[in-house]
This record gives sequence, C-alpha cells and structure tokens, in this order.
Amino acid sequence: MNIKRTGPVAFFATHPVAGNLLMALMVIFGLYGAFKLNRQIMPDFDLEMIQVTVEWPGASPQDVEESVIEAIEPEVRFIDNVDFVQSKALEGRADVTITFTEKADMSKALTDVQSAVARIRTLPDDSERPVINQISNQDEVCRLEIHGPFPEQALKLYARRIRDDLLARGLTKIDIVGGRSSEIWVEVPDAALRELELSLRDVSDRIAAASLDLPSGSIESGGRSRQIRSEGLARTPAEVGEIEVISRDSGEKVMLKDIASISESFKENSVSRFRNGTTSIGLVITRSKGLDSIIAQQVVREYLDELEATLPASLKVDMYDVFADNVTQRIDMLLWNGTTGLILVMAALYLFLNGRIAFWVAAGIPISICATLGAMYLIGVTLNMISMFAIIMGLGIIVDDAIVVGERTETLHRRGMNPSDATLVGAQSMFNPVMAASLTTIAAFFPLLMVTSVIGKVVGDLPKTIILVIIASLIECFLILPMHLRGALQRMDLAGGAKRGKVILAFNKFRDGRFTDWLHAAFAARYSVVTATVCAFVIALFMMISGRVGFEFFATPETNVVFANFSLSPGTPRERTIEMVRELERAAYETERKLTDGRSDAIVYSVGSVATTEGREGEAEVGGDHIGSIVLEFVQSDQRDMRNSAFLREWEKEARPVAGVENLVMLERSAGGPPGKDLDIRLYGADLETLKAAAMKIREQLRNISGVMAIEDNLPWGKQEIVLELTPAGRAIGFSTEMVARQVRDAYEGAIAKRFPRDEEEVIVRVSLPKNNSRGSIRDLYVVSPNGRQVPLTEVVNLQSRIGFSSIRREDGVPQVSITADVDKEVSTSSVVLATFTENYMDEIRREYGVDIEFKGRAEEQGEAMADVRTSLLIALATMYIILAWVFSSYRAPLIVLSIIPFGFIGAVFGHFVMGFNLGMFSIFAMLGLAGVMVNDSIILVSAIRRLLQDGLTLTDAVVEGARDRLR
Repeated sequence: MNIKRTGPVAFFATHPVAGNLLMALMVIFGLYGAFKLNRQIMPDFDLEMIQVTVEWPGASPQDVEESVIEAIEPEVRFIDNVDFVQSKALEGRADVTITFTEKADMSKALTDVQSAVARIRTLPDDSERPVINQISNQDEVCRLEIHGPFPEQALKLYARRIRDDLLARGLTKIDIVGGRSSEIWVEVPDAALRELELSLRDVSDRIAAASLDLPSGSIESGGRSRQIRSEGLARTPAEVGEIEVISRDSGEKVMLKDIASISESFKENSVSRFRNGTTSIGLVITRSKGLDSIIAQQVVREYLDELEATLPASLKVDMYDVFADNVTQRIDMLLWNGTTGLILVMAALYLFLNGRIAFWVAAGIPISICATLGAMYLIGVTLNMISMFAIIMGLGIIVDDAIVVGERTETLHRRGMNPSDATLVGAQSMFNPVMAASLTTIAAFFPLLMVTSVIGKVVGDLPKTIILVIIASLIECFLILPMHLRGALQRMDLAGGAKRGKVILAFNKFRDGRFTDWLHAAFAARYSVVTATVCAFVIALFMMISGRVGFEFFATPETNVVFANFSLSPGTPRERTIEMVRELERAAYETERKLTDGRSDAIVYSVGSVATTEGREGEAEVGGDHIGSIVLEFVQSDQRDMRNSAFLREWEKEARPVAGVENLVMLERSAGGPPGKDLDIRLYGADLETLKAAAMKIREQLRNISGVMAIEDNLPWGKQEIVLELTPAGRAIGFSTEMVARQVRDAYEGAIAKRFPRDEEEVIVRVSLPKNNSRGSIRDLYVVSPNGRQVPLTEVVNLQSRIGFSSIRREDGVPQVSITADVDKEVSTSSVVLATFTENYMDEIRREYGVDIEFKGRAEEQGEAMADVRTSLLIALATMYIILAWVFSSYRAPLIVLSIIPFGFIGAVFGHFVMGFNLGMFSIFAMLGLAGVMVNDSIILVSAIRRLLQDGLTLTDAVVEGARDRLR
C-alpha cells in the first residue's frame, strides 16, 4: 500500500512529542479561558432602542398623548435609521421608545434624539425636563428584600447602606425598589385664598421665592477668602410655615402657617412592598456587561453573612430569585453530561475496542472542550445558557470523529499493519470523510449567524460555539489522537494483542448472521423499504401539522417564579389594594397545601407590591394605588411534584378577589428568550373606543380556545374624567383653556412650589386646596382671572364627564391596543392557538369593528426568525451539497449521503411524541447538530461502498459488505 508520509497528519502521528505538546497547549489554553470566561444567563447583546420619558404631574393619559407624545413623535420618527417608534401615555407620564435598525450607530442615534427633543418648544410649561436613555439588556443576578417591624424611612436607610456596601465590593448596578418618597403638602382653604385675593399658584410662587439657597459672592479678610451664602431653603413643614405670604396694609405679616395646614406625607401612587405582613424594601442586583453572574452572587452571599451580625434581630435581609443559580445548574449539567458521557463512551468503546484505544478516544472529549472554552474567551463568547447548550450538543460530534479514526486504526492493525502504518493510514483514510462531515455541519450552522432580530442575537452564540467545537475536535482527532493510538497499539503488541471477549464474539455472530440476512432482505425489497421510509416521513409531518407533536418556537423550561397582577377600579383606596395582595398570598399558601398534601414545602418566598405590577420579562409597570402584584418563588422544579400550570389553575380558583377587582392575571415568568407574551394580537385602524370594544370581544373569543390563560389588553379603563370647555364668557374675561386647566390641576394635584434633595430623594412641596375640599364637587371651585378677580369655575367653562383610559399606546403615530395571553404548554401551543383564532374569529372581528389585525410579540419575532432560518437552511443545504460533490467528485453521491437527514427528522418527531415534548427552535438546532453525526456516518459508509465497488465487487455485495464493515 502506498502510504503518504508527509503533511501535518503524518508529522504529528510520527513525531514523539508534538502531539503531547499540542494537547498540553490546548488544555492550558482552555483552563485559562475557563477561568476568564464570564458566566451569565444569556449572551451579551445590545438593543437598538432609546427611550424618552417626560413627567407631567396630574395630566390625564389623553392630555399626555395630545400635548407631549404628539409633540415628540414627529421630531424623532424621521431620524436616520429609525425602524419604528412606540409611545405610551400614562397618567402624568409619557414614554416614547425609538427602535433603530441594526446598522445604526447608537452613539450618534442618542445624540440625534437628544437634539431632536431639544428642538421641541411646545411641551407643556409645567412638564418635567425630558429624560433620554439608551435601553440596555442586562441580566439580573438576584434580589434582596429588607423587612421587619421598622418605619419605612428606616428600612430605606438600611437599603441604601447595603447598596453602597455592595457597590464598594465591585458590583455595578443595584436598584432600590419600593419605599415611598416624601412630600410636603400646603393645604390652603378656598376661603382664605378669596379673602387674600390669591391663587394657589400665587402661594406656590411665594414659597419658591422664599426658599432659596443662593451664593452671595466672597470677601477677602486677613489674606483669607471667605464664601458668602444666603440660606433660606425651607426643608420641614415648620420651616415652610414660617414663610411670609403677604403683608396687609396695616403692616401685619400673614405667615403661611396662619392660613394653611402644612404636613409631610408619602407620595401618592408610589410603590410599596410587603413581606410577611410588614413593609419591605427591595434591591435588584443586575449584572453589567463584563461581570460574572456567579462571582456577583458569591459577593452578595458573603456580604450578607457578614452583615447579619450587625443588624437588629428583628430586621431581616433575604436573598431570593437568584438568577445566577440557573447558570450554576447549567454548568453542573454540562459537567455531569461530560462526565457521564465520558464514562459511557469509555464503557461502550471498551466493549469493541482495545482498552487503551478506548481511553484515548474518550480523552478527546475534555481536550476538545478545553480548547473550545479557550477559543470562546478569545472571540468574546461567554459561558451562558446558549453556549453551554451548544457545548452539550457538540459532545456527540467530538466523540463521533474520534471513534471513526480509532476504530479504523484498530481494524487496520488487526488486519496485519504495524502500529505506525495503521495509525497513519487510519487517520489519513478518514481525513476526507470526517473533514467533509465537519464542513457540512459547519455549513448547517454558519447561516444562523445571518439571523437578525432579537432571536438572532439570543441564539448567535450557538453557531459560534458549535463551529469552535468542530474545529477543536478536528485538531484533536487528526493531530493529537494518532500519536496516542500508535502508542496504544505498540503496548498492545507487547502485551500479546487484545483478547476478544464474549461481547466481540456475540457482536461478530450477530453481524455475520442475522444482520447480514437483514441487509440482503432490505436490499432485495429496496423499493418497499424506501416507500416505508417515505410513509414514515409523511406520518411525522402529519403529526406536526395536526398538532400531535406541537411546535413552540422558543420553548422554555419551567421556571421557579410565578406572579399575579391585578387592578381594581381607578381611584380605589390603597388599603383595598393591600387587602387584595394579602388575599392572594393566603390563596397561594392554601393552594400549595392542597397540591402538596399538606407538606407546604414548595413556596420558598413571596413578596407583595402596591402601585406596580411584575413584568413578564422582569420589567415593571408602575401605576396608581389601584394596581398590585404578588411574586412567588418555588423550590427548583426537580425538587417538587407541583407543576406551575397546575398551581396557577388552582390558585385562580382559590383566590377570592375583593370588591372592585377589574382584572386579575396569574402567570409564570419566562425562562428567557425573546421578549413578549406567547400571544400578542395587535389592533389598529380605529378610534380608541372601537379598539377597546374589539379587544374585549377578542378576549372573550380567546377564552373559548383551549389552553389560553392570563388574557388581558393594554388599553385599560381609567378614572372618570371631567372635560373643561371654555365658554365665550370665559374668553371675554381673558381666560385660556391652559390657564383654567392649570388652576384646576393645582387644586386637585397641588401646584409644585419647590423641590429639594434629602437623603438621596427629591422632596416636593405642593400647594393645594384641603384634600377633603379639593376632592369634593369641582363645581364649587373658584379660579383667578387675569385681572386677579375670583370667578366661579362654572361661569367660565362647561363641564362634561366621561370615562377615559389609564394607558394609551401608539406605534408610528397610530393608536393601537394589544391583546396578550399565555398558553398552557400542557394543553396547546401558541402556533395552534393563533391558527384557531385566524380560522374562526379574525374575519368576524374585521367585519364587525373595521380594525386591522397583526400578530406581534413572539409571533412576529418567530415569523422573522423563521424566514431567516428557512433562508439559512437553503444556503446550508446548497453548501453541504457542494462540499459533498467536491469530496465524492459526483453529482449523485451527495444526494445519497443527504438522504439520511429525513431519518433523523423521523426519529426526532417520534421521540418528542413519546416523551410528550413539543418541538422547538432548540430541537431544530439539535437536529442540525445530530445531522452532522448522521452525515459523517453516511459519508464513511458511502466511501466504503465506493471503495469496494472499485475493488470489483457487485453492487449488492458492496452494499452488504460496506454496511457490515461499518456496523461496529
């Protein structure tokens, strides 16, 4: 036989130390990378989004939409590279989110948005300065809850202390959640205002003018410079009360305390939290880019251990919702899979190969993984849930390459070749097939790098990691393994050769007997076999189309956090909302007791909130005192029999909502992936009232579809609004609509007289009518005319009453509403639900309400990603065909090799069906990875058959002999 003794493979196979040196370098490089790699939940990626927030205290959502959002949108919509603009009008606040295309330079985009907003001159005079930020994507590490029988201000001081200590230890982003801000209220009776011929705005201006700290220059004295400062800032109710309001003609000074009630209280509609029935303050610890999640978690744990001894006995600081635990569990899974895979591979190989050969074949797993980790660090890929999934998936590729070379080498040696020649020929003969298989696998995954949108960013680390695994496996397989195989064969020779065990004898008997008979029978009935295969493929497709095997594009595992969001009628007292939070907590623990047969060991933590709701992806929606939320954390899913879906169903049945609850949604927090709900049906093309009516109809229809839960829309009814319409008499006096509206707002919401910092918070001094008076009949109000005369409000405006909305959404200037819901994965999938809705209800909604309907959220992301994936698959198949045609120098042989892929699809579908799982995006990726293994085996089999045909065997004999030879 003509043996090629030049080239990299021959050099490393024959050199006494080169292979070991390369192996040592790969291991050292990998260990260095492993210690340097950031461990985190999801990959780092940037969001091309900028948000503009404008506060306008006291303004209704409709006013915010008309006066703020409609002023901002035209200025930002036409900035370069803007994709779309979404706006949200809430009571007292406007949020405008500008999403840019992927090619946008976000530094320039931020500057452009700042310049565009700065050009606006029509924002309301009493609105706050716009706040502009780029939205970042950051993983949470964990949350802390500080609670105990202490005043809220004391808890906030402890929270700030803990935050500052943790920041000093290297953490970079910690947000305090909860803890109401203080306000000083100056309540002036209407009678006093009329007597002094003042308006609330006049009193507010007096307070502002008297409460100033001003620098007054400096003086030189005795060679020293001294700063002069005028201090007049009133910071307490008593100091505010000493402010002079007016001097009478008699010279008597009227102080504010003489005509007003002055008190300090908590800001309305601010967030409160509760733990074990007492007030609590939360800390959300977030990982910034470049920070390791597990290290951050360890820093927090060590600090809390030290802190415990310094706190009062009744003050508790709990750590919960530890996101970093997910990373630890996935790393443990990776180590477990790698270790068990190594053991199983060695055990299986030992049954068929020499023990030393089996050892070095299996050693390729840790060597290749080490090299992969080092390369990941080099190119900036982190150790996250996606890259670890890719490594786990790549274990089969690593083992398959090494097995092929090892088995071929031992076979040649068994046929009489000396160890050196067997090693060299074995590696060289398998180089083209293994390289072709590796290139086809790379070709299958490489196009995924072209997938755009958020999903493309989420899964981008997967193809990168798989490609690194393949490259590392090839280096180990052809440059390191041959030298070790040569040594193993030499030592085996010295020991007198490997003895065939009973397993080998039994295997040979099966191969030469029954298996050979099956091959002859299958080849004789080849058309029937092909027909049966096609039928099985069609059945697998039908199982997917019919929903027997569901498809959930981004299927996520069960998490250990569920929550409930609710809203009562706008204007509901805060105490009623707190009562509802406590009822949900009671119902949760009772549900747990029922589902665990009284053990009550599933819920490990619960936190209630008022004036905020927990977000599906962790974001919070802040609102009024009438909304609330409760978050429950369970033990890990593998430590409990209680499933989240069963708990949510029973929790909803057990809860007894208090009077006035308008909406109650219970759901599970997402385990990652692209943002959005399972279902997001977007309506537009009509006025708000029509959109709301259509949304209510769709909510009713979705309840009729099996598996749909947590249905809600984002156009909730708001407070009753009183619309002021200026009369001709009012105009004649000199009033404007803005002038009247401001005075009415001052009466109800309070005119802001002053802001000053205190204990890291902004304290606002507000001037209003007495609360029990201002919340009485608006018809009793007086307003001050431009000439200073007090005029009854009803003389200058007509009053109309209507129910408004508490939140208004727009996209690219068009009002719209989203109907969102989750899908119980044990019952159905989002794809099936959307198909059912489209078939049975969509046309009816369009006809009845004249609205346009789109599927957004995850459905939109799925559609965009699937379009990219389809394109990627076509590119991958074309590339794979070209590679195989080049390897085989044939147009037909690649088709034979690729025909193995449908068998993998059949097995995957039937496997998911038997195990009760839905197919998903990661199922597709896993099939792509295993397709590489199948193609590898197919290439080697076809190569063996072609070689036997060249040796003169008939087609039948070549097929049978090739299959027999490659069975092991």
